[in-house]
Amino acid sequence: MSIALLRQIEAAEARAAETLVRAQREARDILKTADEAGGTNERNAALEHRALTQRVLEDARATARRQIDELEKAEALEREKIIEAARERLPGAARVIFERIVNDGAR
Repeated sequence: MSIALLRQIEAAEARAAETLVRAQREARDILKTADEAGGTNERNAALEHRALTQRVLEDARATARRQIDELEKAEALEREKIIEAARERLPGAARVIFERIVNDGAR
């Protein structure tokens, strides 16, 4: 083999080694970029999930509050009806009590 051929082989091997090093560096850079992007996407998804969860909880609380308010209003109306019915019977009850006291007092 001639020296020129050996030098060409050595040069080709050096270029191949440089190409391999460059390809490995580029692969590491691509992996690093992808990993960073994945981490960013993961963080963004977690933030979105938290925000969605918060909105769902707020909606559920608002719905529960509305239902509680409606129940409280219905119970207040029912109490007022019961109190009004008792007020209507109060004069009759007072009369019965008065009559018993008067009648029993005469014995």
